[in-house]
Amino acid sequence: MSLGKNIRRMRRDKGWTQSHLSEHTGIRIGHISKLEQDEGDPKLSTIYKLMQAFSCSPDSLLMDLNRVNTDAVLKQSLERVTALPEEEKKTIIKVVDAYCMAYGLQQQFASGNKTPFGLRFYRDPPQSVLNETAEPETEKSAGQGAG
Repeated sequence: MSLGKNIRRMRRDKGWTQSHLSEHTGIRIGHISKLEQDEGDPKLSTIYKLMQAFSCSPDSLLMDLNRVNTDAVLKQSLERVTALPEEEKKTIIKVVDAYCMAYGLQQQFASGNKTPFGLRFYRDPPQSVLNETAEPETEKSAGQGAG
């Protein structure tokens, strides 16, 4: 993702038009339009104005998401979350927490991992629930224990 796409995304995250961004930064609307279209190279002072208006880090504004690893993208996404209202942040935390717990359980029960108390868990139902050393219960042996 280019600088222009980052500016457009951040502006839209705030619900701003180019005019609103112009009011918050003092940058002319025409210049904002050109920046969003990746035309020209912005001055450092323009970058600072954009960072201040968006309350973002330089990474979030300048990062090319197509050229960085997943951790960098996650960092930028989490920075975006900090701008949400408090209740929305709590919802995101619950979703992430639930996902991490589910992933942890999946890893715990993955084949080859030992489970607590010697329990066995199967991904697919076993062919037979009987222990291989036990004899299958017949009608005769089932009736003998009752008497």
